[in-house]
Amino acid sequence: MKEAKPSVLIVDDNPTNIDLLVNTLKNDYRLSVAKNGPKALDYAERYLPDLILLDIMMPGMNGYDVCTRLKSTSQTKDIPVIFITAMSETEHKTRGFEVGAVDYITKPFHAAEVKARVRTHLSLKKARKHEIYIASKIQKALLLGQPPRDIDRIKVAQLTIPSQQVDGDFYDFFKVGNKCFDLVVGDVMGKGIPAALLGAGVKSHFLRVLNELGLTDKEKFPEPEKIVSSVHSGMIDHLNDLETFVTLCYARFDLEKYLVTYVDCGHMRTIHFQDSLNTYNLLQGDNMPLGFPGQETFSQISVPFNPGDLFVFYSDGLTETKNRDNNLYGEKRLVDLVNRNARIEPEKIISNIREDIVAFSESETFHDDITCVIVKIEKESSDHALSYESQLEINSDLKELKNVRAFVRKFCASVPDFLLDSKRISLLELAVTEVTSNIIKHGYNKRSDNKIQLKAKASKEKIALLFYDWGKEFDSKSVTPPIFDGSQDGGFGLYIIAHTVDEVEYSRDDNGKNCTCLKINLSRGY
Repeated sequence: MKEAKPSVLIVDDNPTNIDLLVNTLKNDYRLSVAKNGPKALDYAERYLPDLILLDIMMPGMNGYDVCTRLKSTSQTKDIPVIFITAMSETEHKTRGFEVGAVDYITKPFHAAEVKARVRTHLSLKKARKHEIYIASKIQKALLLGQPPRDIDRIKVAQLTIPSQQVDGDFYDFFKVGNKCFDLVVGDVMGKGIPAALLGAGVKSHFLRVLNELGLTDKEKFPEPEKIVSSVHSGMIDHLNDLETFVTLCYARFDLEKYLVTYVDCGHMRTIHFQDSLNTYNLLQGDNMPLGFPGQETFSQISVPFNPGDLFVFYSDGLTETKNRDNNLYGEKRLVDLVNRNARIEPEKIISNIREDIVAFSESETFHDDITCVIVKIEKESSDHALSYESQLEINSDLKELKNVRAFVRKFCASVPDFLLDSKRISLLELAVTEVTSNIIKHGYNKRSDNKIQLKAKASKEKIALLFYDWGKEFDSKSVTPPIFDGSQDGGFGLYIIAHTVDEVEYSRDDNGKNCTCLKINLSRGY
């Protein structure tokens, strides 16, 4: 696809000057015209031209005032402005650069000079944009961590909107155990590349401290308050030298104790939605931000939570977003939005937050960095949705029975906190042997060129083993119960299956696919 021509806004109240500039630039750029300052500001905020050619002497609002307004608005502050005016005195040029212009052309102008200066500043803007794009990619790798994928019953969603495509907001996750992880969300004072570099340094220091404290005490993972205190101690001199500070919240989620332990360092109050009570609390500590002298140790607070609860961490850029009337988005609006949406998926909540701040501010760009991380503690569904899954496909050959038994043994061993002893696993192997044998012998008439699919699922409450085949339909009610006096051979397989598992279900869909489902309850043992 051909790249669109850059857009240039010409702002001048003189029709002759406008015609000259249009004729000079019309072959190379998409041109728009505004004949006074207010129209220029309105157009710039709506359409964000790539460059503005701005006259100074205009009725009502002069060019200096227009440029000042452009540079004070987050949406338009990065648009290059070139003054083009008959005012050639040094003091006028000086003032033009002071209010934010990138260049100054005096009238009468030469067409070649205008073309050259416009082309130069558009090239510089494109180069800066590319450099910032590359830096933002690096920033995402350095500052924005990924949540642990192997901890059950948590869902995490993240949002980051940098004010200058590179920012000082950061977050990261540290796995403490199979049912415990830490989250740190921080905000460096300042914006742009310097803040991003410092954010990367703070995050790196957390990793270093975790490693050092872990080597010191291998028996126990260090408490959040000790981790934060050590990071502060290691960085206080650097932060003081740079005359900056870092607000953050460091939280540990323990899914065994159902407890969150957090250290709040001057950060925004964390929203804790309590599902069972249909209400919320705002979590806040009394520690100072990192980089403030006089505080050597930091204190932590522990709060219980329950399945279905939701935690929302965010930076001040979110609640301090302003609309056209200079009103703040505010904590209350965010809390109300979270309350209305707390029972939907975290990714959708994040999407709704983004849509709401864009609608509130009427802008896609923001004056400050915006970061939001949501942690949701999942509830088990009413039918105890299964959490662990594995599958196997075999040929309809009796030689495959050993592979089926091995598959079941391996699956049972891989499920955390498994509640089956070796005796019951042996009985389960016997049940799957009987099911597979019945499918091969009766469903496929001992043909070895067909397929059988096995799927194993498990949670803390039950195991489900599903066998799929495309053989003859099986009607369990047509099978005569076994007789134990030796007068009848049939029916023993179904009897064995029924007495080694808790539930057996047989079904067939419209496409001729049979399913045998074995269910084993784990809550009561054997």
